[in-house]
Amino acid sequence: MTGATGTVVDRGAAWVYEGVWGVLASWLMVPRQAPTLPKLDGVEPLSIRPGRAWLDYLRFWFWLGLTVFDGVLIGLWLIVCIVNPVLGALLSLPVFVLAIGPDLIVFVGIHLRYDTTWYVISPRSIRLRNGIWTIRETTFTFENVQNVEITQGPIERWFGFSNLKIETAGGGVTHTQHGPVSSGSNVAFLFGLENAAEVRELIMERVRASRTTGLGDEADHAAPGSIAWSGEHLAELRAIRDGLRTAAGS
Repeated sequence: MTGATGTVVDRGAAWVYEGVWGVLASWLMVPRQAPTLPKLDGVEPLSIRPGRAWLDYLRFWFWLGLTVFDGVLIGLWLIVCIVNPVLGALLSLPVFVLAIGPDLIVFVGIHLRYDTTWYVISPRSIRLRNGIWTIRETTFTFENVQNVEITQGPIERWFGFSNLKIETAGGGVTHTQHGPVSSGSNVAFLFGLENAAEVRELIMERVRASRTTGLGDEADHAAPGSIAWSGEHLAELRAIRDGLRTAAGS
């Protein structure tokens, strides 16, 4: 009976949230689909969303914060009721609103954050989208990626997901899920990945395949019209240089 009741509650909450999400998505013009990147080399961009474990992780911190905040608030109200029952009765409605209203807003915000977070990977770049009121899209080219690192704290490990930390050339900004933050390096995070190792390997493959990674494949991607200097060309140029030096010395 308890399981059936839980299922009914979950379905009801999902139905209410879908209604709220639909209204907000329409009102705030929030895109519900993944951001787009051009199809290159016949390869379709790969769209990735955080795993459900990340949503459970966010809700864990929500319930923890709710318990502490509401517990303190209701505890203080009960003390007031004991000391001054009339004042406690007058404060009952404000306390109820203060205890419930912010919780509903934060709970909906958590789900909106989850639903608006996307990571799209193409052969040349990766695009991150996040935000609720303000939608932010950040694009990094793989030729600028310097390091890709998997991070995982103990609570994240318990929930079963990891994050990817991507460092790129150029500095001064850290791209978090809350937007860009000034820092000493240019860093972006892919949160809530349940297959972080596979995503990291895919990104590293794209980095190695990019034409300016410094791995020796730049010549295969020479710009149209550029001159490829052979050994004979270089030898002739050195001979001309030496002849000019000799003429100048005489």
